[in-house]
Amino acid sequence: MEDEENILRFYGSSTVGERGQLVLPKQMREEFHIGSGDKLLILGGKQMGVWGIIMVKSQVLSKLIGQIGGNLLKILAESED
Repeated sequence: MEDEENILRFYGSSTVGERGQLVLPKQMREEFHIGSGDKLLILGGKQMGVWGIIMVKSQVLSKLIGQIGGNLLKILAESED
């Protein structure tokens, strides 16, 4: 059975307002601890003719990059032995 946290969830829909603003569904904001003033990074790309958008809290991406960088340095150091 697949781990519950690894399942992609549907939180509802949101309509883009006249000024380009979105409202994130309440359940999503609560589950991911997104509050007023939090900074979200918006990443997008177009592959195989399909648009994709990813939102991530800036603090989370910063930690992830730190982990990847630390792991990469460890791998590089071990490969030199």
